[in-house]
Amino acid sequence: MAKEGTELDGKDRRLLAEIASGMSYDTRIFNQRFRQQIERLRRSGLDEQSIIRVLEQDFMSNGRIFGELRNSIKRGVVGGINQAFRRSGEMGEGLRWIAVSKNICDDCQGVAGEIDTWENWEKRGLPGSGWSICKDNCYCQLVPESMEIDDSIFI
Repeated sequence: MAKEGTELDGKDRRLLAEIASGMSYDTRIFNQRFRQQIERLRRSGLDEQSIIRVLEQDFMSNGRIFGELRNSIKRGVVGGINQAFRRSGEMGEGLRWIAVSKNICDDCQGVAGEIDTWENWEKRGLPGSGWSICKDNCYCQLVPESMEIDDSIFI
């Protein structure tokens, strides 16, 4: 039996389904691009070992194919973390914008530390949603205002 408050409501189920659907879509795109790259390399005359080396280099350098996969996974994780705190916002607690990056963009730095409701953040733009200069390369988080954490975190 589940503890009280741990069961998923319809909104949570829809949210998890949307996140899973997005990650599934990104996986299908990766698979398609991966196969296309292999076919291009074959058509250009590379043998199997050479193809493996090219793909390994792309993997090690976060190249075009594996870099895109890495970014899509990051988007899914960052979006999922932000959504996990949605409950706090729905229960009346404000959510504070925490700017997180190596180089925090001007848009995200401009809202760092601001507190707002979940609904208002949705209207203004959630982290990683594409509204800011850093677009979907955003690592920022919305956390409950009661959480003690710096407004900007440099990684």
